[in-house]
Amino acid sequence: MTSAPRRTLLAVMACCPLLSLAGCASPPLRLYTLGVPSDANIGEPHLSSRAATIAISRVILPDYLDSQDIITRQGEEILRNARARWATRLSLGVTDLLTNVLSNKRPSEMITDQPLADVATMRVQIDISRFDVDTNGVATLDATWVVLPRDPSLPLIRERTHLVATGGVGSAAEVASLMRGLVIQLAERVNATIPLAR
Repeated sequence: MTSAPRRTLLAVMACCPLLSLAGCASPPLRLYTLGVPSDANIGEPHLSSRAATIAISRVILPDYLDSQDIITRQGEEILRNARARWATRLSLGVTDLLTNVLSNKRPSEMITDQPLADVATMRVQIDISRFDVDTNGVATLDATWVVLPRDPSLPLIRERTHLVATGGVGSAAEVASLMRGLVIQLAERVNATIPLAR
């Protein structure tokens, strides 16, 4: 065999492993939401023309969390899941779930995170300063919130909470489930501080 054909054969043999790797499909990217609470036992809501309107402002999250990345923490290191993402920015997902939980708990009031045509009876602003899931399966959420009534003669309500939950973190679905549980707990704490509209 002459040197030129030998070089061609070696080049083809060197490319074969690369071609076989390129032919292998990588796992598809999986998209997750925080989900919505079960509404199996919720009847169809009927709002009166005088129903109170409670506006939920978009939840504030630390910058490093407010993306579509599903992350876990290992000490000071942030680990991003390369094969799974949130379907939307995390702040939007958290706001959506909070709004749904509050709506189910207060069916006679209009709870919304969408723009309103008029001024809301109350507005709720939530600031999550910590929302971590570590590689040991411990999830932590620290939040403060304020309930602002439309009536300036009524006092502001300020509250905060520290929530912890444990669970599996072997998959993105497990991480999402842990985080969903903490957001539902937060919604329950917030709900307990929203007064009945006058």
